[in-house]
Amino acid sequence: MNPSEPAGPATAPGAAPGTASDTAAGTAAGAAPGGLAAFLRLARVKFLFQSMMVTGFGVTLAVHATGAFSLAWYLLTLGFAWSTHLMTHFCNEYFDLEADRANSSPTSWTGGSRTLVDGLLSPTVSLASAFVTLFVGIGLTAVMPTLPTRLLAVSLMALAWFYTAPPLRLNYRALGEVTCAAVLYGMGPLLAALLQSDQLSPLLLWCTALVCVLQVLRCLIMNLADIEGDRLVGKNTLASALGPARLTRLYASGQATLYAAVLALAATGELPPLVAVAQLACAPVGLHVLRALYTGAMADRRKADGVTFWASMQLPLTTCGTIVALLADLALRGTPAPAEWVAVAAGTTVLFAGWLARTALAARRRPAEQRAAERAPAVGGQAEKA
Repeated sequence: MNPSEPAGPATAPGAAPGTASDTAAGTAAGAAPGGLAAFLRLARVKFLFQSMMVTGFGVTLAVHATGAFSLAWYLLTLGFAWSTHLMTHFCNEYFDLEADRANSSPTSWTGGSRTLVDGLLSPTVSLASAFVTLFVGIGLTAVMPTLPTRLLAVSLMALAWFYTAPPLRLNYRALGEVTCAAVLYGMGPLLAALLQSDQLSPLLLWCTALVCVLQVLRCLIMNLADIEGDRLVGKNTLASALGPARLTRLYASGQATLYAAVLALAATGELPPLVAVAQLACAPVGLHVLRALYTGAMADRRKADGVTFWASMQLPLTTCGTIVALLADLALRGTPAPAEWVAVAAGTTVLFAGWLARTALAARRRPAEQRAAERAPAVGGQAEKA
């Protein structure tokens, strides 16, 4: 970050300059142009809780299968997950800038961080940060122990980079939702598990498939929130290609199929009962999102913010619940997980719970704050007339 760079709106190739009101809004949010707060906002740190839970998810599935745990490989996996996640954020902020500028109604979970749109940082800061975190990921990949883990890590980074970066720009060709799911909730848990053990159990494959499909459904909701701005700049996401009506039907059928599969696997004994209960307990979140889709909540910016929040929360809630259930299942079998991992998993769960409570509280306050902000100009205008 170069403090000598201009603080005003900066543009990336093909992007329209931001407005003065954009910049004012960003500054009002507490991020001074060129400052640390602006950079942290650009990094979208809150999303790192998802990759933290994904890492713990994969490790717990490996521990459940083998009973062994390596703290060193866990820390390396977490470092790789976070560096790659940050790389994706920085890369997306730069290459999605035109679409973000065209998005007039972002939510707190979609539409980018707005840091570049508000002119708080130069786009080159985002691109440079993407390369730095890419190099960190490559360095961590180099010390992974086996060829399969290194190939998996390289493939993961490549898909994450080309999610928005040319020449592939996967999220501009209706492949972004599947790519995001494959990277974060597919390859992520598999890499975490393989770094703990070379065994891929049927339970690991099912649980990974479950959250991977849930992530595809979640990404459809995220891109639905941005659909108008995306269409203006020719960004052809799967959500845009489907349209709201078909997307809603796909979301409904996807949720129903997944939870029917959970019931079927539990009935045949392929899924431990505690794990099935934990996964089924998250089904109401999907029903809440589905109800919002059917009642047109996405057309209201304030309601859309809540919909994208709960669509996002279904994933870490599922991984967190599954982690706890897997550890409890081991304890009931009389073969408890290593105390070291139980302590790490407990700490991770407490951190996530605290973050979730704080985020949910902020999400409940946000509509009232938005309504107050919308009323303020009218109140000011009436005072001037008086």
